[in-house]
Amino acid sequence: MFLSELLSLSLFPLMVSAVTAGHENGTVMVVVSEGSYIILPCSLSSQESLVRTRFDWRKSDDREVFVYDAGLHYNNGLRGQDEHFRGRVSHFSDQLKFGNASIILRNTTVADSGGYTCDFPFHQPDRETFNVTLVVGAAPKPFVGILNISEVGVQLKCEVRGASPKPKVEWRDSDGNILPAEEPQVSRTGERYDITLLTTVTRTNSSLFHCVATQEELSHRAADEIFVPD
Repeated sequence: MFLSELLSLSLFPLMVSAVTAGHENGTVMVVVSEGSYIILPCSLSSQESLVRTRFDWRKSDDREVFVYDAGLHYNNGLRGQDEHFRGRVSHFSDQLKFGNASIILRNTTVADSGGYTCDFPFHQPDRETFNVTLVVGAAPKPFVGILNISEVGVQLKCEVRGASPKPKVEWRDSDGNILPAEEPQVSRTGERYDITLLTTVTRTNSSLFHCVATQEELSHRAADEIFVPD
């Protein structure tokens, strides 16, 4: 059972586009795989037309993501957009009349992860602000190998490179039992993690072993396996 579950999980892609993960404290959370596209949702509850007004998308660090101002925006002459988002953001022009200020962010990167705010500065006094948390995931498959063979047993090495968010890495036998392992070696570059996990197996263990990397935020699990002969 454990082997078939691992195979299906390791072969199943993280996701092609975005999914809504849920709401927390009035914030919508969306999850997407790196290199894909994402729709950041924002719509006036009144469905009032936005064609002749303004809405503003910013990241939590106050960088300008997208501005629409009565027909002008960053893709037709308006200036001020942060360079990180340039050429990757668009809106739904045909939906403005229905109060839809949602945007599309293309070619997502891990650096896009974080909080976003959609604001309507000229809608007073019932001013509405929408908050979206974006999680862009990088879920590389683990790589395993034999590091050392001694009288004590066979030392196995598992490496996960460039993962985001940080995964939980475990060694398991063919029955799914978690094996004792050394303290993980973890390094971080920006929002990406490199993790190495070592374990030593003996003849008392099974011959087939799996290294499993789990990212709960992405509902994703990937694995690699190695056969250790007697």
